[in-house]
Amino acid sequence: MKRKFPRSKVKTIIKKTQPNVRLGKNADLLIFLDYMMFIKRLATEANIAAQEQKENTLTAAHVNSVLKDVLKGMRG
Repeated sequence: MKRKFPRSKVKTIIKKTQPNVRLGKNADLLIFLDYMMFIKRLATEANIAAQEQKENTLTAAHVNSVLKDVLKGMRG
């Protein structure tokens, strides 16, 4: 069965950006899940912004308009 989650790629990205950090056994999975939750929420909020402006197409302007609020909301 093929994995839907690229563990080695995520670990490589983490090691390149944070070389002095040691990760626990499943920390990469949690990081990936947080990333997916962020992307889903960002897309949902951007879609709501587009609907409020009565537009059918989601644009970068919609995403940028909600980005700061979503980032603030995702801080734990």
